[in-house]
Amino acid sequence: MNREDWLTQAAQEAAPAFELAGQPLPKTRITCGFPSTFRRGALGECWSDKASADGTFEVLVSPTISDSGAVFAVLLGQLCAASKADPVAMGLDEHGGMADARWDSVVEELGVYPHAAITVGTRPVQTTRMLKAVCPACGYTVRLTQKWATLGLPTCPVKTSPEKPHADLVQMKLEATK
Repeated sequence: MNREDWLTQAAQEAAPAFELAGQPLPKTRITCGFPSTFRRGALGECWSDKASADGTFEVLVSPTISDSGAVFAVLLGQLCAASKADPVAMGLDEHGGMADARWDSVVEELGVYPHAAITVGTRPVQTTRMLKAVCPACGYTVRLTQKWATLGLPTCPVKTSPEKPHADLVQMKLEATK
């Protein structure tokens, strides 16, 4: 069983509870993927049937979670959004977690969610390619590329007096950047 099969099976297991609540599940496609609002902390997302070309609700569960119970809770919350069911009535707390043990047997029957969580933000960040030139006399700073530094470092434009800039006197020096 792959993760989409697991998610689909989980929705099928939850469907009778939605029927009993008077909010049957609409036609829904479920997958593991980053929600569009992931950067703001969303772990799931339900796209309206009006956004889908074939009139199907599209549910996304974040790949950053792999705990079966947590995945089921996120899925249940998104199915509540699709069916307009009350999440609290379906066993979720106000934060989207499981409020009671009514779904524990379903999660246990489904078994381990076949997915390894993705850790976001572990790619190395590229450092700047700009070089930093600093005037040793006044601390004036400018950044430039290696191409321009090779042609010659700039002189400081800061004036020490109204008539005379100290640019005539001070050549800027390159500093290491982080």
